[in-house]
Parts: sequence; structure tokens; C-alpha cells
Amino acid sequence: MTINEFLVHFVGDLSKEYEATLTGLTDDQLYYLPNDSSCHIGFHAWHFARTEDTVLNFICQDRRPTLWLRQGLPDKWALPKVAQGTGMSLAEACALRLPGLEALIGYIRDVWKDVEPYLARATMEELQVQTKMSPFGERPKLQHIGQAVIAHGNRHLGQISMLRTMQGLKGETF
Repeated sequence: MTINEFLVHFVGDLSKEYEATLTGLTDDQLYYLPNDSSCHIGFHAWHFARTEDTVLNFICQDRRPTLWLRQGLPDKWALPKVAQGTGMSLAEACALRLPGLEALIGYIRDVWKDVEPYLARATMEELQVQTKMSPFGERPKLQHIGQAVIAHGNRHLGQISMLRTMQGLKGETF
């Protein structure tokens, strides 16, 4: 397996898992808060999609504008232009509302379609280029992808699965 096949497989699989865990949720399920120290499913999914978009477009492709901006979603969704959840207070994260489940799933799908060609063609030399990303600092692009997209994305997917389970829904998609 090449590095490109690896990245396409694992980032693509993660995007598909998010879609599967979201499909069919009601607004009550999407915004369910089990206690006063937890975020809702909508926040976790939006945060993952924004992070994937930011890391794989802006960070890894030398400041290429995110799909978030290219599609004009900050205005359409009345959400922050740059912020993607990192550093938000718990109150802000819990108050976050999205324009609907289908719009969120559409954004997740669109981000994957947008970044897949980059992952399929990026050379190992390019992936080893050091680039800055807050709060991690200078790291190879490949490390940013592994940490901020794959590992971090799976962490939020696990939180979504737990929130589903707490509502009596199937948690894992396998």
C-alpha cells in the first residue's frame, strides 16, 4: 500500500463513517446534550468537517482557501468564517446550530470530494514539508494529517458513537 492509498483509504473511510453515523438523526438527536459538560453530535461532526477542510486545503495545500469559504458557508450558515471549533467555549459549542442535517452531510461529502485528489497525488516529499499549524507548531504535513484529521477525527467519531448510544441508538456502524 502506498502512502496515497493509505491516506485515501483512511481519510475517505472516516468521512464515510461520519455520514453513516449522522444519517437519519432527528434534530433532537443531533443536538442531544446528556449533561452540562458535553457537546452535541452536530458540533462534533461540524468540527471534524471543518478541521478536515482546513488541514487538507489550507494547511497542506499552501493556504488554498477552504471549501467552507469557497462555498460561502459562513454567510449561508451564519457561522464563523475562520473558527472551526478549536478553542470555542463549551457554551459556544453547545449553542452551535446548523442549517440542517442534510446540509451538514452535504458539506462532509463535498469536503471529501474536494480533498481526495490531493491525497491521491501528494508526493512523499511534499508530505514531509514542515508547515505550521496551531496549536501544534511546525510539523511535516503528513503528521498534521495523521494527528488532526485521522486521529482527532476518530476521537470525535467515538464521541458521536457514545452520544448515539446514550440515546438508545446504534453506536458503532459495524
